[in-house]
Amino acid sequence: MLGKDLYKVEVNADLSMQRLRSLVFFYGPLIGNDALAVYEYMVLRGNSFGFREINDLLVSLNVSIDDFEFYCLKLNEYRLLKTLRQENRYIFVFNNPLESKQFIKDDILVRDFILKTSGEHYREMIADIYVESDHSGFEDVSQTLSLDSLKNWRNEDESYLKKTNDSTFEFNTLFDVNVFLKDISTNLLPMRFRTRENLRELARLADLYGISYDKMRTFLPRVARIDSNEFDLKELRYLCMRAKGDYKPVEGDKYDVPCTSFLMNLQEGKEVTEYDKKIIFNLASKYHLDPPVINVLLAHGLKNCDNRLIENYLYPIASDLHRNDIKTAKDALARLERPYNKSKGEDKLPVYDDSANKTMSALEEEELLKLMGKK
Repeated sequence: MLGKDLYKVEVNADLSMQRLRSLVFFYGPLIGNDALAVYEYMVLRGNSFGFREINDLLVSLNVSIDDFEFYCLKLNEYRLLKTLRQENRYIFVFNNPLESKQFIKDDILVRDFILKTSGEHYREMIADIYVESDHSGFEDVSQTLSLDSLKNWRNEDESYLKKTNDSTFEFNTLFDVNVFLKDISTNLLPMRFRTRENLRELARLADLYGISYDKMRTFLPRVARIDSNEFDLKELRYLCMRAKGDYKPVEGDKYDVPCTSFLMNLQEGKEVTEYDKKIIFNLASKYHLDPPVINVLLAHGLKNCDNRLIENYLYPIASDLHRNDIKTAKDALARLERPYNKSKGEDKLPVYDDSANKTMSALEEEELLKLMGKK
């Protein structure tokens, strides 16, 4: 296994309290605390959407590649992890631990546990598992909730409940927030940060800078800190703007792609500079243009400014596109390709009609010049 190899995670585990107790108290002594921590981290992190470099995972876990391989081996041995390999790609499938009563019925696991701990420790553990409470002679006097507490429930209250259950977000963005949130735990992104404003900005930044689901996921710990009550949009913008884009060829007439991807395509794969990224951000935030319209404007600017993006050229056009409510690439192309119509009569001198002028004789002309003192 190498750090540059690729990995993907599939989680087939759902840690109930019973399984969690078994994981800590029975599996823990067998696999070691470090392997246990790796298992818990990966299960809580959840499924990944695509393949990424193992180096990224090593940074998150703060472990070496050799240590990580050893932890995977221990998890494999106790059937907590299945490792699948195809050339330089790995799929790590995390499975449920056995519950305590299932564990002690496994002939191999229970014997291994006794050898690695002790028979006395094993007896203490099973004593706690099979302890039975004696409730004989006791009457259940527990209070139950009275339905009278719901007598003031109204139809409009029911509407709030429906909205709470509806967790989908409809944004006109390339980045699908609902797909992104599908496997994001509340530990990684607490519910208080999942506002429409925050998620809309997250999707917009992904569209501008070509941020993938996996890359955006790595940004969350830095912008959605559990100890804070604020989702740090400023930090998210900084991270997205600094992210290195992956070059993927884009068809010339396809504008519904992330802006940095489109611009990289126009400049034959060259990385988009910080200067150009700031222009893209301004076109979206200050001039309120959607990514397809921004892409049309970028291509227009490079074509008409000797392959340069000049702010003083782009911004007046962006203002015009915003003023005229241009929302699609098709409308933007039509607007930019339409010739500018000057007002009638502009730059034309008036034609003087002398058809009604009186003709003068030579004598009359001579008298007029004398009166004007020119003769």
